Amino acid sequence: MATNFLQATGGSTTGFFVSAVTLISSELVSLASSANVTSATVVTSSGTFGQAIWGEAWLYMGGAVTPLAGGYMACWWLRSGDGGTVYENTTANIQLPRPPDFVIPASTVAYASSGTLFASGIVKMPWPSAKLFVQNNLGAALASSATQYTSIKIGPVAVQY
Repeated sequence: MATNFLQATGGSTTGFFVSAVTLISSELVSLASSANVTSATVVTSSGTFGQAIWGEAWLYMGGAVTPLAGGYMACWWLRSGDGGTVYENTTANIQLPRPPDFVIPASTVAYASSGTLFASGIVKMPWPSAKLFVQNNLGAALASSATQYTSIKIGPVAVQY
């Protein structure tokens, strides 16, 4: 008899397998267009994501921002092959030499402080320890408010059968 694959909600009340994780926040305050930043937060497959393979990522606007046409946030996992001591190399204001691990596209509308933009598809979680490297390609600086941080979050998701 066939068995259905179903979305597993885990123990989280928000529908995610485990509670959503803030990947980066205060580092994004006033991030200029075409500038990049690396998160201070280190994530792991087993500890942070509950061993989930996939996640739903989103950008939460902490203040008003109006992106230009074709604007997006490019996001890469900076992986560490030694458990979190050494990470992939990055250079200021230059993207990594591989496609982003996920992209968060934006419209040309004026986003308010509570604007939320989801990534274009589900995100494969990193296996080793990782940090998030983000490049602002919105064509506009992110909000300068430190009272309600702009942030990128991810909610781990899973399937079961």
